[in-house]
Amino acid sequence: MGRDVMASRRPRVATITVSTDEAGWLRRCFAALTGSDTEGFDLDVYLVDNASTDGGADLVAREFPGVRIIRNRVNLGFTGANNVGIRAALADGADYVFLVNPDTWSPPGLVRAMVEFAERWPEYGIIGPLQYRYDAGSAELREFNDWTSTALWLGEQHAFAGDRLDHPSPAGSPAGRAPRTLEHAYVQGAALFARAATLRAIGILDEVFHTYYEEVDLCRRARWAGWRVALLLDEGIQHHGGGGAATRSTYTRVHMRRNRYYCLLTDVDWSPVKAARLAARWLVADLRGRSVVGRIPPMTGARETVAAMRWLAGQAPTIVARRQRHRGLRAARPAVRAEVAS
Repeated sequence: MGRDVMASRRPRVATITVSTDEAGWLRRCFAALTGSDTEGFDLDVYLVDNASTDGGADLVAREFPGVRIIRNRVNLGFTGANNVGIRAALADGADYVFLVNPDTWSPPGLVRAMVEFAERWPEYGIIGPLQYRYDAGSAELREFNDWTSTALWLGEQHAFAGDRLDHPSPAGSPAGRAPRTLEHAYVQGAALFARAATLRAIGILDEVFHTYYEEVDLCRRARWAGWRVALLLDEGIQHHGGGGAATRSTYTRVHMRRNRYYCLLTDVDWSPVKAARLAARWLVADLRGRSVVGRIPPMTGARETVAAMRWLAGQAPTIVARRQRHRGLRAARPAVRAEVAS
């Protein structure tokens, strides 16, 4: 059931933006975040500069002196850099953490709307807005970007629904659901709003992923532990990215391919037989150059797939440990549900 919003205290919210040589996006992104409507809550805005060389952190320090800047000496990837910010925010007492990419523009009322929703609906551990196409000359939310269009098409199916293998939806029961929400398989990390209590219970981003699928993993862990995960259909953000598999760089191909296997093998909702069937299907396609990011030459596909399998074999002890931990989260679900309902 919903609760009165921010009736007795002021929640503390931290926005975390990771930038890796993305200075061109930062002025509009931080102007929006620092200009957010903060009625009823306190807002801390963080920039995690991920070993950039383009002067972006200096720009933010100069033009937005209230932003807390953390400078990484080396590139830690999306997961590692966001975790630096998450740890700092949690140490500073944040009640909520909003991961938001630099190539975004946040409407003035977005953060407040998510805070009010989270305060009213404590069953939700992770939420996020719908994403709209980026328009530097407009403050309107006019057209969904590719990620949102795909998310709305897939609805509440499981994360690998595009592979057409029957598997139950991760969405929670219709009973007790907040209105105007879509319990999609995950909230994309470009605009992901998480409850601090959820992060403390399930852990932060799994840095084995480095980049891609880390938010899929975070959202499923939240669900295993008893929280709901949803997109808010009435809230939106402009996001230039959001094309996902449309990017065909070697970096993207390698990480999306190997992380997809790692995500599947650490998912305790999949039986070994069903997981093996899906992995075998992926393997055949990857070796032929028909990867998750589109078609590539078969020789390239074979070479990169062999490298991914070697990497995956090296992660075997971690996969075993993750599965044990995930089973523990799922076993603790009844206690968590009772706590958030109280």
